[in-house]
Amino acid sequence: MKNLLRSLSIAASLVLVAACAGTKPVPDSGTAAVCVISGEALDASSPSSDYMGQKVGFCCDKCQAKWTALSDADKKAKFDAMKKS
Repeated sequence: MKNLLRSLSIAASLVLVAACAGTKPVPDSGTAAVCVISGEALDASSPSSDYMGQKVGFCCDKCQAKWTALSDADKKAKFDAMKKS
């Protein structure tokens, strides 16, 4: 009986590990999943910049240029608003 329970426990563990292997990786916590300027969704090829030790992403090069043109105070406000959402 102990061997049966042990075998079932191992089988259940293997099923859980296999199920987790098919899930998408969680983006690193320093990168938002939306453009800091437009709020549009990002993908793997989206441009990004470093800001205050974290990455901010952009849906396109135009949004990245808009970010670059912002004052430090405006960047901080957009960054803080993005983190809250």
